[in-house]
Amino acid sequence: MSHKPAGGSLLASLGLVTTALLWGAMIPMTHALATKYLDPFFVSAIRYLIPAPLLIGMVFLFDRRSPFRAPLPWRTVFKLGAGMACFSVFYTIGIMLSDPVRAAIAMSCGPLVAALLTKLMLRVPLARGFWPAAICAVIGASLVALDAVRPRAGSAADTGYAGEALLVLAMVSWSWYSIKVQAWLGPLGWSQMRITCLTSLAGGILICTLFAVLAGLQPARLPAEMPSAPVLGMLAWVGIGGAGLAILFWNFGVSHVGVPVATLYTSLAPVFSVGVAAVFFGSNVTLQQIAGGMLILAGVVRMQWLQARAMRPQKMV
Repeated sequence: MSHKPAGGSLLASLGLVTTALLWGAMIPMTHALATKYLDPFFVSAIRYLIPAPLLIGMVFLFDRRSPFRAPLPWRTVFKLGAGMACFSVFYTIGIMLSDPVRAAIAMSCGPLVAALLTKLMLRVPLARGFWPAAICAVIGASLVALDAVRPRAGSAADTGYAGEALLVLAMVSWSWYSIKVQAWLGPLGWSQMRITCLTSLAGGILICTLFAVLAGLQPARLPAEMPSAPVLGMLAWVGIGGAGLAILFWNFGVSHVGVPVATLYTSLAPVFSVGVAAVFFGSNVTLQQIAGGMLILAGVVRMQWLQARAMRPQKMV
């Protein structure tokens, strides 16, 4: 595996922190959309198509060529889109079936799932200092999430572990997509912008097809009227930010630092989620949540410091 330039790694880190911010902000907005205003499957489906015009325009602007130019391996693109679609479906159903606390714990294990899948699929060594950083990420994300989603009266405590199992499948699906998208499309010389554009579009088409089937069986899932301006604003955010720009920054970051390390950065998403919920929805930020965020940052910074020290030229004795 070739080493990327240090400057690229710095940009990748900044991009992954931005991804965590966008995904973190998406969590409370998606929850509000899916529980108060729209069908959760409709939200899951439409968010991948909302950013399509923007991503297509960005490819034309920066690549100066059409994203649909030949040759185009549509079968491969739709396989990767299916990985996105599986993540979205498993995540949606998993959140619905799981107790909030158990769901938070399951999702905090994302770095471990990514590391194990990367070892199985690529058989490459993990970055130096990864495991201590992963432990900090799991504990820190759990502290943040558990304090943000304390058990509610009437929560699904006796539904077994189907929800948590689906959330693990969601993380496996996303890690599979992240690994394969670089292995299959990276060698073609495509820009990360084109990769994100086409795979997001394919995933959106597949999820919308699934939703069309569900809506045919249950028409009540369709919006009964035109959503209000605030709802459209939240939809625009979760689409353009969470399913558009965030995935672009994610793919760029993964191409430089790999899936396991990228997942460590996105463990900051619950921290940003709590902050956004406090600003826009009146939630309170607690010392436990701040401590969790600091623990995640400490693990990531330590790992980056170890890697930077290892890359320094050795002094001649």
